Amino acid sequence: MVAVAAWLLAGMWTQDPMTEDAAGEASQEPAVMLVRGMKSRAKTQVVYLDVRAQTRANRVVEVKSEVSGKIVRLPGEKGKAVAAGELLCHLAVNAREDEHSQALAELHSAQLEYDGMADLNSKGMQSDILLAKAKAMLEMSKTNAHRAKLALENTRMVAPFAGVVERQFVEEGDYLGPGDTCVTLMEIDPMLVVGQVAEKAIGQVSLGDEVEVTLITGATHRGKVTFISYAPDLATRTYPVEVTVDNPNAKSGAGIRAGLSAEMRVPVGKEAVHLISPASLVLNDLGAVGVRIADESSQVRFKPVEVVGESPAGIFIKGLPQEVNLITVGHEEVGEGQVVKIDYTPVGALVQFRSPPPAS
Repeated sequence: MVAVAAWLLAGMWTQDPMTEDAAGEASQEPAVMLVRGMKSRAKTQVVYLDVRAQTRANRVVEVKSEVSGKIVRLPGEKGKAVAAGELLCHLAVNAREDEHSQALAELHSAQLEYDGMADLNSKGMQSDILLAKAKAMLEMSKTNAHRAKLALENTRMVAPFAGVVERQFVEEGDYLGPGDTCVTLMEIDPMLVVGQVAEKAIGQVSLGDEVEVTLITGATHRGKVTFISYAPDLATRTYPVEVTVDNPNAKSGAGIRAGLSAEMRVPVGKEAVHLISPASLVLNDLGAVGVRIADESSQVRFKPVEVVGESPAGIFIKGLPQEVNLITVGHEEVGEGQVVKIDYTPVGALVQFRSPPPAS
């Protein structure tokens, strides 16, 4: 019994040195996980701001009458495309033409009387007082002639600019008074695209910036920023921004129409960005969006990033160093500080390598 007890005690106090060393190494070396990744290098890229917008006519005016009269002609029918200066509504002339002729005759008479008195005055045969009265009569005749001419011209309401008659308020035979509307004229070439830019981004938009506009119809156009508001919309705290787009096909009906939903891509500068797959994004425990990379010690690090654009090849992100070892497969299975080994073989090459040979 004494010998057995001695043997048991000896076993408790002594161990195999090889076993002890192996156990120590196992407890010190962390498990290395194999992941797939890529060496991502930043490139300078134009960063765009996506803004929801809507098309709007460049100008809309109500063509109003300045004199009273009955409509005798109405060439400006609803939906008609008209050129600048083209007749829209024509009121009855009535006695205005005769009044204009009379005013011209009186002007001619006043001019002759003044010229005669001026000649006599130069010879000392006419007083300065009578010459001044003749001058006043001449100026009054000029004013009356001009007023009669305007009254005659105002019976013709013409288009102030090229556009399309959007609304027609009257018909031939209707009576218009001063200030009454005949038609509404809309200028559609160029066309405006109006969007609302958030207050934190408005400082990045500049007049003259070239903007890509995509309509809800799928059509794409280019224009320039022509207006940036200095006052925000108090309800949304956003600033109106207008982009002017040429619309040469408007008259044929194939151009941009007012009121269409659109998307504006406004350039807001250049930044060093990485192009990655959206599948590489992860969330950390705090809910921040980022990616997982491997540092110089092959340890996993989470890096918060910001998505600043997209393309058919992926998304553009900023917030990373110039060059990183990006984990693309297995990034959801590893944690902060974990040691990994990255396989940089492209996925396409693996698929090609693993595909079976063609049948003979």
